[in-house]
Amino acid sequence: MLFPNDVVTGLTAGLSVPCAVQPIDLARSASRAGFPVFYFGRREEAVGVGVAWRSDDLLARPPSEGRLFFAFPFDGSRRAGSVVLPAVTLVKGEAGGRLHVAPGQEEMPAMLSRLEHPGETPAPAGRVTARDPESDVWAAMVERARETIGSGLLSKVVLARSVTLAFDEVRPFDVVALLRERFPDAFTYGWAENGSAFVGASPELLVERRGESIRSFPLAGSAVRGSGSIDDAKSARALLGSAKDRSEHQFVVDEIVRLLRPLTSEMSVPTRPTVVRVANIQHLGTEIRGLLARPMGVVQLAMALHPTPAVCGTPTAAALSFIRDVETLDRGWYAGGVGWTDASGDGEAAVALRCALLQNHGARVYAGAGIVRDSDAAAEVAETEAKLRALLDILQTDPL
Repeated sequence: MLFPNDVVTGLTAGLSVPCAVQPIDLARSASRAGFPVFYFGRREEAVGVGVAWRSDDLLARPPSEGRLFFAFPFDGSRRAGSVVLPAVTLVKGEAGGRLHVAPGQEEMPAMLSRLEHPGETPAPAGRVTARDPESDVWAAMVERARETIGSGLLSKVVLARSVTLAFDEVRPFDVVALLRERFPDAFTYGWAENGSAFVGASPELLVERRGESIRSFPLAGSAVRGSGSIDDAKSARALLGSAKDRSEHQFVVDEIVRLLRPLTSEMSVPTRPTVVRVANIQHLGTEIRGLLARPMGVVQLAMALHPTPAVCGTPTAAALSFIRDVETLDRGWYAGGVGWTDASGDGEAAVALRCALLQNHGARVYAGAGIVRDSDAAAEVAETEAKLRALLDILQTDPL
């Protein structure tokens, strides 16, 4: 059994109890049992099982207090976002874990008592079946973007591509568990219901709110990691010294600062970016901090910032129009946002990157790259390949 008897015995709706079960184990077990499951974790982990309340209006007020999970798409004109109050929530932080059952969910303690421990995490065995678009077609799209930028209509645009895989079987929260193990410093997430799942491990914080304090950590400008510490340091120095990458990054920082300034009474913005390293790639990053001038929840802040030039481009309207005209794939929630919030408005929203949509024995893995005047098509293709590897190294059994 997943839960010891003393945890679920006496647990009633509207109450919470200490719990030593790992959130990712609950996510894996409940998902296999067919329940909707929502997961978001970095240093703190949270998982929600079942649905006590849901809304497509991200700013709607839930009927009771608790931790809510939310996600929204890249292009809100094509599909809606969603905010969910789970029937059961398990949150684990430095002080340990607490299990909570939402009011009105009297049947959930009995359900928890029947869940089995998920056991070892098997590696998925996917086979690459298609790319959308192929590298040469996407490189031509990059050149078209550069021509548009040269005409003065755009300063930057982010173009995306995807790889499709087929599986005999793939379990979404086994993938999330493997992502969490491989990328411990990322925002690992999973949203699974109705036979499909959106999973990923994002390196990028869109916005965090803790009381009056807010924080954003945009990433833009990327380079493949070196093969050893010396090569890695050399790659980092080259990234910091790259006029193209510094320009691409500054577009993002300037726009986020512009959007946050009227919402804050104080703001701290470093004059130079730092290098943020993940498993096989490194990015330029700038940590922006501020104090709110008036009450705003993390979801409101996320919607005010989205889409940033890190996932869309600048000017925003022109970049979004270009993406709608040129891209052949539906981004869905890729390059949108995913996170959690509570009744006070505190919470975190990550940019939905390094992700895959799992559906019908298949997966679609997404990646993108920011295109500016000095972009090189071959280098941009290589950057997307490196970003795709974050999921493909876990999902597939054969080389890309």
